[in-house]
Amino acid sequence: MPDTTFLIVRPALVVLAFGALGCSSDLVLPDSPGGAAQTVAITKAGGDVQEGPVGETLRLPLVVRVVDEEQHPVIGLSVSFELSDPAAGAVNPTNATTNSAGEADANWTLGTVPGTYTVVARLVGVTGEDKATEFQGVAGPGAAAELTAQTPLLQPGSREQKVQTAPVVQVADRFGNPVPDVPVVWQVLAGEGTATPLNGATDPEGNAAADWTLGNRIGVHKLSAAVEGVDASVVFEARVLF
Repeated sequence: MPDTTFLIVRPALVVLAFGALGCSSDLVLPDSPGGAAQTVAITKAGGDVQEGPVGETLRLPLVVRVVDEEQHPVIGLSVSFELSDPAAGAVNPTNATTNSAGEADANWTLGTVPGTYTVVARLVGVTGEDKATEFQGVAGPGAAAELTAQTPLLQPGSREQKVQTAPVVQVADRFGNPVPDVPVVWQVLAGEGTATPLNGATDPEGNAAADWTLGNRIGVHKLSAAVEGVDASVVFEARVLF
């Protein structure tokens, strides 16, 4: 059985409340004869290897299933869900109890830093080797939320010449993480110059640049950069004195 950890359980009494099913009494599962140990297996039943944006809850819950040697669900066992790294975010709940299908689940909200993270699920209060079932999640950058200049906003220039420092902007999400592959629109606002490309995209570092050639005019030349979904654009200026 893939991703299976067999553990030995020495149960006393396993109690399952059926109040939610309309039954007022508790169901008590008796000990195995002579108090013998019971072998159980914990497996991943869903939610492994998901991707999502930082700060968001993954679409599918993390689900484990606990069964005995005869593949019958084991009810009423406690399962802990633990983050391997504080930057991984948060899981809720951190402890869950297996239901009538032998399953327990938790929701994983990713942290604010992109990366690959792990949540470890293990049975609580079970004797045997300390092995665990692991879930992986990949946190990627969120949606574009900020646009900032990475080069000076103001510089001198000469007519019909490229500016000395090509304008560069960076796109980041709401947590300040660079966002790649975001379309950036460049537009000459004053000076009748040219910029290429007029429509570009951010690189893996969230940056986008434009080659700006000034027009044949004395005065202030302007070039803007804008990103859909970000309210404020960035405006660069070049001052031509002669």
